[in-house]
Amino acid sequence: MEHLPGCLDSIQEQVGPLLGNGVGVMVRDAGSKDGTRDYLAALEMPGLRSVSLPDKGIYDAMNTAVAEADSAWVFFLGADDRLLPGFAQALARLDDGDAVYYGDVVLTSNGQRYDGRFSALKLVYRNICHQAMFFPTALLRSSPFDIRYRTHADWAKNIELIASCSFHYLDIAVAQYCHRSGASGTLEDTAFATDKTSLFRRHHGQLLALCSLTAPLPTALYHWLGGRPGRKGK
Repeated sequence: MEHLPGCLDSIQEQVGPLLGNGVGVMVRDAGSKDGTRDYLAALEMPGLRSVSLPDKGIYDAMNTAVAEADSAWVFFLGADDRLLPGFAQALARLDDGDAVYYGDVVLTSNGQRYDGRFSALKLVYRNICHQAMFFPTALLRSSPFDIRYRTHADWAKNIELIASCSFHYLDIAVAQYCHRSGASGTLEDTAFATDKTSLFRRHHGQLLALCSLTAPLPTALYHWLGGRPGRKGK
């Protein structure tokens, strides 16, 4: 609840005229008792829907949202994330209903953009931030996130999808991502760590599976060096 008003304010600021007219907002709060339901009930925001029911984690909530969505595209934003002006620019470029589109996010910790164009090889070492991704609703409805993965089900899904459909990169920063407070930055996903190499083997073959086996060392070096020098600005 602490961060939600700021998140919704950013949505209204960036796409206000489209709310209820092509763009809807669905808030999932897992049945919390922190006043979120009362706040949302009193909020006059076109296109806003809320669901306050227990779930089995982040990706179970995301799967439920996809199942209930009535739009052609879905985009996921955390309560402590914010939309940027580039979001509306990206919306105007979603013209291939069979493809996944993605841009960049701006990291709140240092103001740098993460992380440019991805290939299957780049996915071995780091993931596309889901706060930068636009998925066709039908695609995720037919192939939901695997909720066995606590914090990296989106990474597992990207490994699968980049092998079977087009990924279109937009050189646009679409959201500000609070990466150090979210679940993916604070919780381990041992199931994904165990399965990652087999996921690459299944969808991309033995070479990328071998790269995945050796990925921990260069990944640790990448983080030790503070990550790739990014581009400043929005």
